[in-house]
Amino acid sequence: MAADPTSELIQHLRRPDLSILGNAIRSLPPAQWQTRMFFMGVADKELKHHTNESFPRTLRKTQNTHPVFVLRQGTTGHQLCPCSSKGNLRKHRYITKGCQLDMTSQVMDRNSFLIEQYVFILPLDHCFQKRPFFFGRVPDCCIRDQRDMWT
Repeated sequence: MAADPTSELIQHLRRPDLSILGNAIRSLPPAQWQTRMFFMGVADKELKHHTNESFPRTLRKTQNTHPVFVLRQGTTGHQLCPCSSKGNLRKHRYITKGCQLDMTSQVMDRNSFLIEQYVFILPLDHCFQKRPFFFGRVPDCCIRDQRDMWT
């Protein structure tokens, strides 16, 4: 059975090929987010709200944001987790320092730990107080998991 041309067109319009824009992409609405995208600058206050008040806010006055990583994209919302430069190889997967990200060619300047105990769903129509900065899409090969090496 042939695919419905209308639904194919809608899917194409909803998920354009963002790689052709490269470094021109600075921000994207959540409806355009894809799995393994990395965004910077989400306010700790918003992360705390989305994680039912469980995400610990940073105590430093100069740093009150964290990056987020798209674990899974969905039709009504995406599954995200906050990231942190502080983490534990025994407890967290991480994005490696030196990783060149897809779509933007940005390079990770430090390991970024996926803090998956604070996973939350972000609705596609969500508006942030300040739109997060799109840093790039993380290649699979840059996500490391050494948790089972310590057992």
